[in-house]
Amino acid sequence: MKKFRSDVLLFIYDKLKEGKVVVKNDILYKFHVNERTFYRYIKNIKDFVENTYFGEEIVSDRKKGGYILKGSCDKNLNEKEVLAVSKVLLESRGFIKTEIKGIIDKLLDNCICGDKENIKYIIGNEFMNYVPPRHGKELLDSLWKISSAIKNKSVLEIGYFKIGTDGKLQRKISKRFVYPQGILFSEYYFYLIAFIEGASYEFPAIYRVDRIENLTVTARKYKEDYRRRFKDGEFRKLIQFMQAGELERVKFKYTGRSIEAVLDKLPNARIIREKPGEYIVKTKVFGRGIKMWLLSQGDSVEVLGSDKFRKEMIETIDRMREMYRL
Repeated sequence: MKKFRSDVLLFIYDKLKEGKVVVKNDILYKFHVNERTFYRYIKNIKDFVENTYFGEEIVSDRKKGGYILKGSCDKNLNEKEVLAVSKVLLESRGFIKTEIKGIIDKLLDNCICGDKENIKYIIGNEFMNYVPPRHGKELLDSLWKISSAIKNKSVLEIGYFKIGTDGKLQRKISKRFVYPQGILFSEYYFYLIAFIEGASYEFPAIYRVDRIENLTVTARKYKEDYRRRFKDGEFRKLIQFMQAGELERVKFKYTGRSIEAVLDKLPNARIIREKPGEYIVKTKVFGRGIKMWLLSQGDSVEVLGSDKFRKEMIETIDRMREMYRL
């Protein structure tokens, strides 16, 4: 089938705009044109681009073996960036396998490099052994609906499965009207941060998105209370463990191997005193998740305050000790 001049021009132009390399011999073979025609097409596109787009030009790149659109590369992901993002996505285990495959495939399609096979090889084994979250739910649509509701200040109606005292999901759905404030991701799960309509809590409630059923964006709007306006960045520093509760102020001594890892885990923590191999750290977080994390550090941590929290830690450790008595 004969290809028109416009077909060839558009094909070359689209490939360049996508950040891909236009190889002369590929075009000659695909469209059955000669070298002279190919170079004329390149010049036509070159004149158009350089007269239309500021800072962009078509150049011959010997290393890549063809023509590229210089100046557009900064707008596209390169192979290093695609590899890094793909590794983070796989490690996060935040999505079921079909969703994460779709995301990574699209990242690869929009990569400016010609070395996609190398990226596929590097992440291939990790993807084959990918363990998705146990909830098995698609989340992208829900996350988008929540994000749109936050932007438009729309009231959400949600049905939510709570965790019972036995540690299992309750069968009964709790229905709520909430004012969505933000979405956070932490250790495999996405969370909706929202104020409950009619409640007078100082701080918002936390809902795991995969446990939400019948998510409905209502036509009602909520009025933002600027006195308790939600700030994702600030809130993120205080709620590392995604558990609701009061603001807990904690002081502890750390003698472990990496104080850097502690400060990364608790972004608002600060070292108030130190000596070789020992750090006194102060932090504040919401909820009781900090207790579980401190216990996980073994004898590298000693809680110093508050007095109430230190006593609670001692009581917990005593109960643990009893469990291991012969």
